[in-house]
Amino acid sequence: MVGRGGWRVPERWTKYAPLGRRVPGTRFVAFKVPLSKGFDHNLLPAERFSPQDLIRKVQERKEELGLIIDLTFTTRYYGREELPPALCHAKVPTMGHQVPGRKSFMRFRSLVGKFLEDNGDNDKLIGVHCTHGLNRTGYLVCRYLIEVEGMEPNTAIELFNKARGHPMERRNYIQDLQRRAQSCELKSLGSDLLRRKGSDPAKPPLAVPRNPGSARQGRLPGPTAQGQPQGLGQRKQKKLEHQEHNHLEMEQQEKRKQNNLEEKEQNHLEQRKKKKQNHLEQNHLQQNHLEQRKPKKPKLQEMEHQEQRKQNHLEQNYPEQRQQKKPKLQEMEYQEQRKQKKQNYLEQNNLEQRQQKKPKLQEMEHQEQRKQKKHDHVKQNKLEHQEQNHLETEQLEHQEQNRVEQKKLKKLKLQEQEHQEQRKQKKLDKRQQKQQNCLEQNHLEVQQQEQRRHKKPDKRWQEQNCLEQNALEHRQQNHLETEQRKQKKRDKRQQKKQNCLEQNALEQRQQDFLEQNFLEQNHLEQRKQKKPDKRWQKEQKLQQPCSVPPRNCSLSPRPKKKKKQQQQDMW
Repeated sequence: MVGRGGWRVPERWTKYAPLGRRVPGTRFVAFKVPLSKGFDHNLLPAERFSPQDLIRKVQERKEELGLIIDLTFTTRYYGREELPPALCHAKVPTMGHQVPGRKSFMRFRSLVGKFLEDNGDNDKLIGVHCTHGLNRTGYLVCRYLIEVEGMEPNTAIELFNKARGHPMERRNYIQDLQRRAQSCELKSLGSDLLRRKGSDPAKPPLAVPRNPGSARQGRLPGPTAQGQPQGLGQRKQKKLEHQEHNHLEMEQQEKRKQNNLEEKEQNHLEQRKKKKQNHLEQNHLQQNHLEQRKPKKPKLQEMEHQEQRKQNHLEQNYPEQRQQKKPKLQEMEYQEQRKQKKQNYLEQNNLEQRQQKKPKLQEMEHQEQRKQKKHDHVKQNKLEHQEQNHLETEQLEHQEQNRVEQKKLKKLKLQEQEHQEQRKQKKLDKRQQKQQNCLEQNHLEVQQQEQRRHKKPDKRWQEQNCLEQNALEHRQQNHLETEQRKQKKRDKRQQKKQNCLEQNALEQRQQDFLEQNFLEQNHLEQRKQKKPDKRWQKEQKLQQPCSVPPRNCSLSPRPKKKKKQQQQDMW
């Protein structure tokens, strides 16, 4: 079932399986584009495949999607809001029926590499889809496995076809992938070196690496250097030089990225060390302060205890001396109170200083966090801006290509039209005159209708016009019916007249025939009467001798058959 308008289902969409299996040794999963609920009225219940169905089917396999890469060149099939917020979604618009360019592949490669760096600890999948999830999807996945992971082209294509459940159909995609076997060896060596330097030993590779000599074994032996022209050898050398140059540039870029990451990690570690040192110093100061406070308390208790003992001893033994020493004791108590006040004051100041230092440290940490957030936000904005520029450039290129193709098509159409017009001018001259007359009549009718509309009549006038029109139509119908009746009567009269004339003609013919028969009979009777007389005369003549015999004499008269036959033919 195929609908119309914006909810039109893509062609041959229902013929392909909705979701393929995971490509062995990788994280790629291919599927056809899921359609939103607006397409359901154009599909049978068994044919529907929405974003919610995609997530449900993946969960039934006890797997999890971490990234979806959309390769379609439109946004009418489904929206980002239909997917879970935790699921990452990226769009790489590519044209169908054409081999994807280098920009789209580099965008695809960067998205996959970033996802693998961020999700090295888990086993989340990368879902890739185009309209049918077959040709564009298969090309980019296989090219990634060939150029980045060093896999053979034929093995990569076979793996993808088995996992998807359908073979790739576009011959130009397959040929382009098979051509990349020549430059695959250099790139596979460079990718292996980078993996050894930058990747962790615990992380497994995305796919099985390619044997560098297997491509040579699979290829047929080519022609000798003497048979090939010099131009092909120069082109191959240029291609190899260009590939080596690109390979070196990629290595330099990756080295720069690694150096930047190492510098960032070192700075981060230094900051953490400084924070730890400050924290340890503060803890050390606090501990010293507490240790200083602790030994003072038992000393004070001992002093008080000794003073109490002395006082008790004096009260018991020396009441007189006690009275004399009262002012001294008061002075001692006063001094001790002053000491206690000083100690309390110092403790309070120390606590206030500690409390003042805490918000400063918190502010410092908060500022650092804000700086990091700003830095991350700036990075995200830059990446989004780059993506937008990339999409805009691709759209402009696509528009220019469409314009060139449209111009060519227009030229061809104009040439065909001119050729056809030259052939049909003679036939169209007569038709144009008739069409002009019809157009003039239609134009007059349209003008009359527009004039009537511009007048804006009242409702009553409109009703009167409607009634008048109905009456006129009724009169016209009655007039037509009366005319039809009159014509029928005239036709009947004419038929009667014709019948009468035919009958009269038949009667006249019959009368003429009878009269002719009567005349013939009379004529025959007269002849019969005359015949015996003639015979008698002849007999007498024969009896008389005759000197010369007569010419053409005959004993009997000639038969007269022709006249009778002519008369019969006439009747």
